[in-house]
Amino acid sequence: MKPWVVMRARNDMPLVAETLAMLRRQSMPHRLIVFDNASTDGTRETAASQADVIVDVPEGAYVPGRVLNQAMEATDGDLVAFLNSDCTPVDTEWLARLLSGFDASEMPRIAAVFGRQIPRPDCLPLFAKDTENTFGDGRLQRHWKHCFSMASSAIRRSVWFDRQFNEVIQYSEDVEWTWTIRRRGYEIRYMADSQVFHSHNYTLKQWYRRQFGEGRAEAQFFDWPLWERHWLRYSLLPCARQIMSDMKYCLRAGQPGAACFSPLLRSAQMLGRRRGFVTGWAERRRERP
Repeated sequence: MKPWVVMRARNDMPLVAETLAMLRRQSMPHRLIVFDNASTDGTRETAASQADVIVDVPEGAYVPGRVLNQAMEATDGDLVAFLNSDCTPVDTEWLARLLSGFDASEMPRIAAVFGRQIPRPDCLPLFAKDTENTFGDGRLQRHWKHCFSMASSAIRRSVWFDRQFNEVIQYSEDVEWTWTIRRRGYEIRYMADSQVFHSHNYTLKQWYRRQFGEGRAEAQFFDWPLWERHWLRYSLLPCARQIMSDMKYCLRAGQPGAACFSPLLRSAQMLGRRRGFVTGWAERRRERP
């Protein structure tokens, strides 16, 4: 049985065309289902020309966890892959290498795998640095509370049957799901040799909004001892460390202009994430006093 690839899309031309072109070249045969969220730039038409199934998500109706659950209900097979429309496979082995993470001898305990994301050539230095730090060879991930990205990933249906995606939160639904099942004894595996091009050049407003959303979400589902949620530990110290790291990175890369931008970018990140965390923590306290 051919595995399904689930693609979520919204106004991603021309990147979606590049992604679909690389999907056609994959060495592993597959079926493609696309969930298009009211695209107006030709994304839907381009996706429909290649997809086995296309599902329209009306304007204003997109809830990440709900769409992921709908995707699982609309497909079959125990392994289902996910690829965002702006994530372009680097080579023809993206899917085969991704699914190889479900080693047959360890299959019952491997719930999900995710692949490496590589900054696109036009990615601004500090966002490229963040992408490489998050993914890269996976070395830094081992020091973090948890790491996962649905943008290039695959999950096991039998685990999803036990626990579906949260349809309430608007950010980090993939992190919340894998964190929950990981605590139930399942393994999440990083496949660094399954690679896609994926990056964003956010404006400060977009960056602040994203950080707010992620901070709000993680306050609700991670465990937070008093010291870890303190403003000094959660906000100020990470901001200072990032600025210092940015300076070193940019100077080594010969990008002094990016180094000057770092304090502004990291301050927006700190303020957005802190405000989101405080909002999420208050909501959590109301729900679970």
